[in-house]
Amino acid sequence: MPIYSGQKVTAGQLNRMQPRTFDAVGTTTQAGPLTDADVTGATITFTTTTANAVAVVDVVFDFDFTAATTTIGSGRLNVDGVGEARYAVFGQGPGNGSDRSTVGQSYRVTLAAAGTHTLKLTASAPTGMSLQGVYTSLVATVYEVV
Repeated sequence: MPIYSGQKVTAGQLNRMQPRTFDAVGTTTQAGPLTDADVTGATITFTTTTANAVAVVDVVFDFDFTAATTTIGSGRLNVDGVGEARYAVFGQGPGNGSDRSTVGQSYRVTLAAAGTHTLKLTASAPTGMSLQGVYTSLVATVYEVV
């Protein structure tokens, strides 16, 4: 909503004009097999005061092969209990099972209703792969409608 010339601006409008940032980092190594498992510690909860706030979220997952496997590891953002469609993925190339990578993904999500929201990371990994939690993180910037 625009602010018009001569309009009285409320404290609530001014407070919403400043984007808010949040971040979270995983806390433990999680060994596969994992299937859409919550990444321990990688959760952000916050409250919006208006409908249609936008969150811009950057995520990073650190996958480590502990044994030879041909299955990929994947991670994604979960918004208020629903997984986003885009994944960050990592698969092993030819070699001896010692591949490791930190892979990222970016999201822009609209939070339709005002209220409390939760952003968290989930990951899937096969046997022979682990997720290094302390190198797995998300950073969110939330923009509210004035």
